[in-house]
Amino acid sequence: MATGLTVDRGGARVSDAAGRDDGTGRGGKVVIVVDLLVGFLRRGNLASPRLDRITAAVADHLRRERERGAELVFLVDTHAPDDPEFAMYPPHCVAGSGEDEVVPELADLAAAGHVVRKRTYSGFHGTELEGLLARLAPAEVEVVGVCTDICVLHTVAGLRLRGYPVTVRRDLVETYDAPGHPADEVNRFALSHMADVLGARVV
Repeated sequence: MATGLTVDRGGARVSDAAGRDDGTGRGGKVVIVVDLLVGFLRRGNLASPRLDRITAAVADHLRRERERGAELVFLVDTHAPDDPEFAMYPPHCVAGSGEDEVVPELADLAAAGHVVRKRTYSGFHGTELEGLLARLAPAEVEVVGVCTDICVLHTVAGLRLRGYPVTVRRDLVETYDAPGHPADEVNRFALSHMADVLGARVV
């Protein structure tokens, strides 16, 4: 599939081949943390204890990556009380409710990194993420968080469509379990889709 992809973003050459030369001298790593929020992990209509299982491991991983110089970007689902998304899902992560906050274990990392609030599945739709990544010009983008098949997948798709080399940590993403949504099966499908269709590296 999409391997060896080379694109030009605002004059910066980005290669998806071995060596990953971004042509800017920056070429570091960005870790995008998707929706590790109170409203998905702790309380609220969409909170799932299963999602919370990755929190401690993500926190440890992010601290190590930050020590190595990685930039951390936190995507934060944030909705108005009358958001159209609530026609499909029950109200969740409403602005100012407390559900739209990063879980306490990651709060200091979010404060030291970049917080991008979003209203829908993709971290790119109607946000400043594209401009932020253009400024950071990473040679690699790693994605962790929830839900594997929803906001993680849509954000990975947005990254790949823009030519970014993407790594997804299978041990640091998760989805919820519910009737008609068997979490283990859904995780397998979403990870396979990101690897085989979108060209992400799943490790």
